[in-house]
Amino acid sequence: MKSFKNIYNVICLAGILACSSSCTDWLTIYPQNRVVEENFWEDKNDLEGVRYGAYRQMASTISKFALWGDLRSDSYQENSAIQSDISTHNLYLEIISGMPDSSMNVFDWAGVYTTINYCNKVLQHGPEVLAKDKQFTTGEWTQMRAEMIALRALNYFYLIRAFKDVPYTTKVVNKDSEVESFPLTNQLAVLDSIIKDCESVKGQARNRFSNKRDSKGMITNCAIYAMLADMYLWRGSLHEGRHGKKGTDLVNGEEIAHNVDDDYNKAVEYADLSLQYLQNQNEEEKNNAGIGSAFEETVNYGLTNCDMIKNNFEGAAQAVIPNLEAHRSIFDTKNSRESIFELQYSVSDGLKNSVVNSLYGFSNGTHLAVNKTALDACYNGGITGEGDNGGLWDSRLWICCQNKLTTGSESSAQAQSYYYCMKYHFGSDCTLKMDGSTTNREIKSVTYTSTEYNNWIVYRMTDVMLIKAEALACLGNSNLKTVKAICNAVHRRSYCNYRNSSKVPNLDAMAQSACGDGYGTSKKSKNNVTLTEGIVYVLNERQIEFLGEGKRWFDLVRLAERCSYSKTDPEDPREPGVPNGQTGMAAMVELFLGSGANSSYATTLTNRFKNRYGLYSPIYYMEVKASNGAIEQNPVWNKSKYEQ
Repeated sequence: MKSFKNIYNVICLAGILACSSSCTDWLTIYPQNRVVEENFWEDKNDLEGVRYGAYRQMASTISKFALWGDLRSDSYQENSAIQSDISTHNLYLEIISGMPDSSMNVFDWAGVYTTINYCNKVLQHGPEVLAKDKQFTTGEWTQMRAEMIALRALNYFYLIRAFKDVPYTTKVVNKDSEVESFPLTNQLAVLDSIIKDCESVKGQARNRFSNKRDSKGMITNCAIYAMLADMYLWRGSLHEGRHGKKGTDLVNGEEIAHNVDDDYNKAVEYADLSLQYLQNQNEEEKNNAGIGSAFEETVNYGLTNCDMIKNNFEGAAQAVIPNLEAHRSIFDTKNSRESIFELQYSVSDGLKNSVVNSLYGFSNGTHLAVNKTALDACYNGGITGEGDNGGLWDSRLWICCQNKLTTGSESSAQAQSYYYCMKYHFGSDCTLKMDGSTTNREIKSVTYTSTEYNNWIVYRMTDVMLIKAEALACLGNSNLKTVKAICNAVHRRSYCNYRNSSKVPNLDAMAQSACGDGYGTSKKSKNNVTLTEGIVYVLNERQIEFLGEGKRWFDLVRLAERCSYSKTDPEDPREPGVPNGQTGMAAMVELFLGSGANSSYATTLTNRFKNRYGLYSPIYYMEVKASNGAIEQNPVWNKSKYEQ
C-alpha cells in the first residue's frame, strides 16, 4: 500500500477533505476555507489519493470503534491500580457503570462521517476521471467503486451498532453552502441500504492485491462477503426482536414483511463465501511466492475452508515453553493468513493506534482490567480450572487474562491484584512460562515496547466462522451439531493440556457449566428470556476469542435486540407497533452485566437503560444542538450534564 503519510500530504496540498471540527457546524464532515476542486480530479492518481485517504481516515477513528464496541461489556472492570490519567480513567468508569453522557467527546461521530465523505468523493468523481484518463480502465474503476461502496457501508454499520438511528446520506459535502441538516434515519432503513449496496458490488472488488499488506489492509471480495454475513445476522436479530420470526415492520412509513430465517440463511451463505475467498486468496499468494517461501503451518479440524494457523503444542510438557504461533502471527507479525480486513499502522506512515495502551495491558495509563468472574462462566471450574475442559488449558487466557507478570527476572514474579489483557503486548520480546500449577501460569518477561503501531483487525477467519455458528444457532437446535463443531475447532486450536497433549476440550461440559442448570438446558432469565444451548456455545467462544478486539458489547446488543420480542412491553417511543425492547435489555443485563465484578451496577443499569435505546450510545450534544432540530437525542440519554 502506498504510504499513508505521502497520500495525506497529497490530499492536503489538493485542498480536499481535511476535516475540521466546529462547535457551530452540524455533522462536521466537511472542510472549511477550501480551494476550488475543479482542477483536481484529472487522473487515476488523484482518485487513488482520496481512496487511500479514506482508509487512513478510518484508521484514525479506531479508538472510537474500540470503545463503542467493548467498553460497556461484561469483559472488563475498572483498573483502580493504575490512574496516571485520571480524567480518562474517570470517563471510562462512568461509561462502564452505566452513566454515559452526551457531553463526552468519545461519542463524537464526526471522524466516521469524514471517512464516509471520502468514499462519497471517490464515487462521485470516479466516472469523470474514467472519461479523462485513458490509462484508467473500466475494470480498475469497477474494483475501486466496489471498495468505496463497501468501506462506506462498513462505517455506517459501525454507526448503527453504536447509535441505532443515524443521519444517512450518500451525497458529497464540499462546502458550507452544501451542508444540510440530515435527519436521523431509522437503523433498519440504513441497514437495508448498506446491505443493498454491498449486494450490488459483491464479487466486483479485487480478490487480492500484489502484496499482503494491501490484500489485508484494503477491501477485497472476501471482506465484502464477511460484511454481508455480519449485516444479515444483525438484520435477522433486529427483526426477530420486533415481531418474532415472521412479521411486518414499519420502516420510515413503509410496511416491510420479513422472515428472519431468510436473513440467518444469508448470513451462513455469505460466511461460507468469505471463508472460500480467503482460502483462495491464501492459495494464490502461496503459489505466486514460489518454492522455499515461508508460510504459517496450518491445522484443520474437519471444516471446509477453515485452515487455521497452528499453535505448536506437540510434545508439550510442564518444562516446555509453548509456542503460540497463531497469536504472534495474527497480532504481532500482522496481516496473517487468517486476516480478512485489518487497518494498517506503522512508524513510516506516522499514524498511531494508541487505544490499545489506554484500554489493555499492564502499564502506566492502562484503565481496564479483565473481569475474571465473567470469563469464569465460560469454563467448567473457571478460567483457572484444571479439568480437561478448564480455562487453565486455554492458551488464549495465558496472555488475555494474565495475573502473573514480571518485568525482569523470573524470581521477581508476583501475583497482581487484577487480571490483564496482554494481547497487544505479547510478542517476540515476551516469554511465557508454565510450571504446571493452576496459579503459576505467567508471562515471565514483559517489555513495554510501543504497541501504538498494532494493526486493528476488523474481520478475521474465526470471526466469520463464529458469525456462521451464531446464525445456525438462531435457525434452531437442528444445527447444534454443526454449531458445536465450529466452536470446537476455534477452541481446540488454542487448547494445550500439557499433562496429556492428546486430550481435547470437553465443550459439552463447558456449556453445562455456563448454562448452570445442566447440559442440554437453556440459560434463562427471570423474565423467561431463553438462550438456547447453541447461542451459549457461540457467546462463550466469541468472548474468549475476541477479548480486547472491540466486539463484545456489540455481541451483547445484538443478543438483547434478538431477545426483545414481548407483547407485554410498552410500545417503542419511535417505532409505532413495535415493543420497546425492555425485556431483552433486562435479560441481557441480568445474565451478563449483572454478575461478577460489576454486579453492583446491575440495578443502575436496568433502571437507566429502560428500553432498547439504552443499548446504544448518546449522540454528542453539539451535533444535536447544531442540527436545528433535525437530530433528536437518544430518548434514554436525552440530556447532557450541561442541560441538567
